[in-house]
Amino acid sequence: MLDKVKPASQSEGGVMERSATPPKLLPSSFAVADYDRTRPIIDGRVKPKGMDLKVTVGSIPEFCLVPVYEQFDFAEMSLSWYLMAHCRGEPVVALPSFPLRMPIHAYMFVRTDSPYTKPEDLKGKRIGVKRYRSTNNVWIRGIMQEYHGLHPSQFTWFTPAEEGAGFEIPKDVSVTVLPSEMPEHEERLFTGEIDALFTPVLPDAYYNRDPRIRRLFPDCRAESRAYSQRVGFFPMTHTVVMSKRLYEKEPWAAVSMYNALNDAQSMFWDHYLDDPKHSMFCETLYTQEEERRMYGEDPWKQGVAANQKAIEVFIRYCHEQGYIPRRPKVDEIFASNTLSL
Repeated sequence: MLDKVKPASQSEGGVMERSATPPKLLPSSFAVADYDRTRPIIDGRVKPKGMDLKVTVGSIPEFCLVPVYEQFDFAEMSLSWYLMAHCRGEPVVALPSFPLRMPIHAYMFVRTDSPYTKPEDLKGKRIGVKRYRSTNNVWIRGIMQEYHGLHPSQFTWFTPAEEGAGFEIPKDVSVTVLPSEMPEHEERLFTGEIDALFTPVLPDAYYNRDPRIRRLFPDCRAESRAYSQRVGFFPMTHTVVMSKRLYEKEPWAAVSMYNALNDAQSMFWDHYLDDPKHSMFCETLYTQEEERRMYGEDPWKQGVAANQKAIEVFIRYCHEQGYIPRRPKVDEIFASNTLSL
């Protein structure tokens, strides 16, 4: 029995030729958080070329706690965990796409009645963290050491769980794992068991406007902006990784996914720029104008070239803090066919 084909088309030489059968789409899986910049991929408006993509939506912390590259073909992943996995030679490679960036200074909290208003005030103090190894902590500690002269060993760190991800606490750093039945870090802050809280998510108490908690910096927004203007970038904390097994078999898929991520981000970026009223936030118009003046036309621009400096700084911080035994070059950690994109 003959396969059913599309009508023949005529070539330049006048010979009738049969249309090529569309190639079979590559079945693939992708795990990512539900951001505005990834939603067009999640809902199918943007599709990676050549792939039949199944998307799994997860919470942001999930991509910091499990080796997602063992479960999915593509996945959002903590940048520090990825660097550790890369240096251990695990079967994973990154794309130069960064779905999560954060104003790092905004995630340092103290009690409202404390006298602390700058990192130097915390020297010798007790710091509560979700995990010592969290990517936001790499940035915080790196900034504190480089710009405030404070080494991680000059604090006592408290965490409610073991580190995982193969990370070992540096010998000169004091980290205490507290019993799980003890109260949450927020309560420890209020009772004086810890002096500050560094966290990758807003504490519930702060979100609910509890008067007992505040950010470390009195004008935290100004600190974040001053830092970004000084270094020339807006810090990233997550990247997108790909199974190396798939990459070695289907290298084109890395380019396809990278382009799809860019297309999805551009869709929402253009949507907001087209008319700020598309956003529910009351002051989106002012915020857009202000941020473009402060951060440039596209602080979320993807690719190696646009993010080289930030990646180099992060690699240095990871090496200085004992996450990785060496400093890989930026070109080494990303899929080679995405380096010039």
